[in-house]
Amino acid sequence: MLLKIQENQMKNTFYGLIAIGLIILLYRFMAGGSAPAQIEQRYRQPIMSALDKQLQTQSPLCTYQGPFPHPGNEICLFCKPLLEAGLIEERASGSGTDFVLTDAGIQAYREDPVPGSDNDTPRPRLCLGDASLGEVVDALPGMELNGVRYISFKYRIRVRNPHPWLKQNGAPTMKIPRLAANGDMLDKVYTTTATVLQGGKDIDFDSGFRYGKWVNEPTD
Repeated sequence: MLLKIQENQMKNTFYGLIAIGLIILLYRFMAGGSAPAQIEQRYRQPIMSALDKQLQTQSPLCTYQGPFPHPGNEICLFCKPLLEAGLIEERASGSGTDFVLTDAGIQAYREDPVPGSDNDTPRPRLCLGDASLGEVVDALPGMELNGVRYISFKYRIRVRNPHPWLKQNGAPTMKIPRLAANGDMLDKVYTTTATVLQGGKDIDFDSGFRYGKWVNEPTD
């Protein structure tokens, strides 16, 4: 009888430990854990490489507008924030008013094509530096829905050839923060979610998608 009681107690303890373990795993899945983490090993390098490439071709440091002068009577999608930032200005011309580059705008203006591409079409834009992936500072456990793996993470952007403004106040009207003190990275942490298809061969990013403990965080 005593042996039977002891066996039942051991079983209860065993099942209790399993239940506690499952609760902890469920909490970590729902809350995303409490300590800073890294992107899961299997997809870490493909995701970081894909994001670094995107930052070079669709840089958050650039406003894709141009060439200049731009006739004031034609549609200019981003002339207002560029005008407010001080990178362009209005100047009288024979046809009325044109948007032209200021001295700061001349320093920021570029037309070089996509790096590493066979397409040599000019890309008019104004850039406050060259962006690349600086570091991943946190990540959530991935989740899979309908064959697509979602991995949300936070990262910082490294800047080469920074425009002088980045060392001061950045460019608020262009939603570009300043550089962090004593460093070459922007003073901001960005959040995005990688959508991974075909085992990592096809990767895209959605900065508006949130899950886990970041589900209620505002999007950029």
